[in-house]
Amino acid sequence: MKPQYQARAAELQGSRIDVDIAVKAISIDEKNYTATFVMSTASIDRHGDIVDQDTWNLDHFLKNPAFFWGHRSNEFPLGKWLSVKLENDPENEGQKMLVGVAEFAVGVHEDIDRAWKHVVRGDLNMVSVGFIPPVVDYDEDREAYILKYCELMECSLVGIGSNRRALIKDTEDVKDTEDVKDIKDSLIDTKKQIEDTATTTPVEAIRKSNAIRSLNQAIRQFKK
Repeated sequence: MKPQYQARAAELQGSRIDVDIAVKAISIDEKNYTATFVMSTASIDRHGDIVDQDTWNLDHFLKNPAFFWGHRSNEFPLGKWLSVKLENDPENEGQKMLVGVAEFAVGVHEDIDRAWKHVVRGDLNMVSVGFIPPVVDYDEDREAYILKYCELMECSLVGIGSNRRALIKDTEDVKDTEDVKDIKDSLIDTKKQIEDTATTTPVEAIRKSNAIRSLNQAIRQFKK
């Protein structure tokens, strides 16, 4: 690896990294309270990194496959991941993607019930993997850092979007003003939580800025 890439590779290697996937649930089973998400792909993320899908280390994760909200592993989980596996990525020929089935613990806590309702409606679309890459290379052809043998620590539901269209079916437009207010209030609350979160690295600051920008765009979709 050339010297100009070594510093960034050393920063990534062995550090906790969170990567968001802005993809709606592949499928939703309302009867069993489960949703299937794309957890990770081999696409280049906005930071110029690629997670090598073929070398995922799932050993630690599978022993405690908890499903959290916003990487808050010190709080109660939303549920658990029933299964995690690699599948062919239909948008990237020859590449794999990590796919998981999450079960929501509906009935355990009102916040979990609320999160589930937002997923069904399509208001919550994103999950984020938290992992540690022990090996980092640089691919000059693709101009990206390749994160290998990544140890998956957890995968959380994150980010609130304004799209109310589920992937497997169309839902009715939201006409109830109380529902609209509830969604807008959730957006504003999440934005405040992100704004109050301290950042310690430039990468975290960029992620925070991008999240706030996305939430502002979503909030503007609702009338005052």
